[in-house]
Amino acid sequence: MKPNGAQKMGLVAVASISAGHPFRGRIDPTEGVETAVVQMRDTSPSGVDWASCVRTEMAGRREPDWLHPGNILFPARGNVSQAVLVNESIGSLQAVAAPHFFLLRVSRSDVLPAYLAWWLNQEPAQRHLEQNAQSSTLVRNIARPVLEATPVVLPPLHRQEQIVGLANTMQREEELLHRLRQTNQQIMTGLARDLLAG
Repeated sequence: MKPNGAQKMGLVAVASISAGHPFRGRIDPTEGVETAVVQMRDTSPSGVDWASCVRTEMAGRREPDWLHPGNILFPARGNVSQAVLVNESIGSLQAVAAPHFFLLRVSRSDVLPAYLAWWLNQEPAQRHLEQNAQSSTLVRNIARPVLEATPVVLPPLHRQEQIVGLANTMQREEELLHRLRQTNQQIMTGLARDLLAG
């Protein structure tokens, strides 16, 4: 145990890890179907863009592993290994993760899913993944044992809540700044066009 009351362990001690839905071929959109598939392009640090997810038919007899609030999506391949939290914005939507994601489900009551997603995106966890990834010339792959062994530092719950609150505030600030920059750019573009027209 660390002096601040935090414990250190491997990711597999705090979460179950499974693969995304095993689609056999391409994921083709199907008219009139409500089932959504989360792919890499639908995710960002702020979460999943449900509106952009492909709606498709689910084949196979097995009940799909539906996503629920508190699940964490982690890309098994690609050069950006950002954990994404599935939050309440999923609503009643039935959705699955594409095969190139790992699906993480917290298995302990003293772990906040939002904290775990935040921790996986921080430098100590990212460094472990970077050092242990199998890289081809184009893209790096994270094997399940590497992800399972990712070190997780677990402070007490109240501290996890504080960290998540701070991270959310910073995320909102980042989004506001981004919008502000876009607005400023539009003002400058408008000014330049007015000068040109004048």
